[in-house]
Amino acid sequence: MDRRVRTVDIGPISLSITEQQTSSDKSPVLLLHGFPDIGYTWRHQMDAIAGAGHRVIAPDQRGYGWSDAPEAVDAYNIFELVGDFVGLLDVEEINRCILVGHDWGAIIAWHVALMRPDRLAGLALMSVPYQPRSDLSVLDHIRATDPDGPFAYMLAFQEEGTAESLMDADPIEFLRSTHWKQSAAYAATPEQADGVAPTGLPPFLEPADMENYARAFYRSGFRGGVNYYRNFQRNWELTRPWHGAPITVPTTFIGGDHDFVVTRGDGGLGAAVSSMEQHCVDHRGTTIVPGGHWAHQEHPDPVNRALLEFFASVS
Repeated sequence: MDRRVRTVDIGPISLSITEQQTSSDKSPVLLLHGFPDIGYTWRHQMDAIAGAGHRVIAPDQRGYGWSDAPEAVDAYNIFELVGDFVGLLDVEEINRCILVGHDWGAIIAWHVALMRPDRLAGLALMSVPYQPRSDLSVLDHIRATDPDGPFAYMLAFQEEGTAESLMDADPIEFLRSTHWKQSAAYAATPEQADGVAPTGLPPFLEPADMENYARAFYRSGFRGGVNYYRNFQRNWELTRPWHGAPITVPTTFIGGDHDFVVTRGDGGLGAAVSSMEQHCVDHRGTTIVPGGHWAHQEHPDPVNRALLEFFASVS
């Protein structure tokens, strides 16, 4: 099936989208990537989803790739990010869709479900399970519970200019190392004991894949992506009306069995996943697949099966 890339003007900004069309009347599917990523991350899912009869769209989100990248930090607050999604639906004349989000894309996706459930037929979260707004912001929770733990980088990201300068100095090495260290393959390497990524590319990335990533981030830089993290406190303040709110649209969760986000907490699966299952009114199931944080790239077949089973239940 033909896949095409085009630019869509959604009002305040323009987004670059990759799409595959079908003639089916099944619900369209939108795929939201996380950090540090672009719409290309969904290359293994798009054929499978379109082949099942869904129109599928994967944007480069604001600040990434070939989409616009506003300079101001507050241009990346959660209302702007949800607004981009709704604006894209409006321009593309999509009334309701199935929304899939990975990593930061999952955070945006569940806020869409809270703020505009009328636009969703279903919600699939990957890697980052839904966590209702609590009494502490994400940053305050990290500071209070584990300031030197695996999420300490989020605190370091708060100093404007520092993190993105380090990443921009060598985008290829940052992308290569990040994809390695958050993969299941990394756990099996002797280098991981020293916190050093092995040489070369991780087994799920080809040189052409890295070239696509490198071209995107040489264009956009990393400031936009890091600015998402700089809005954690602002987002917590803005979303007070949704404190503790459940998600009412049909949901599913998919995570890798070696993803540190999924497995943290007691019992192996992690308290965050259990919390999502409790706070989603129509949860259709949790699927743990082989892989790390990039399970949809590392082992796309079980991810695609889980997604298509969920789509069939809500289309």
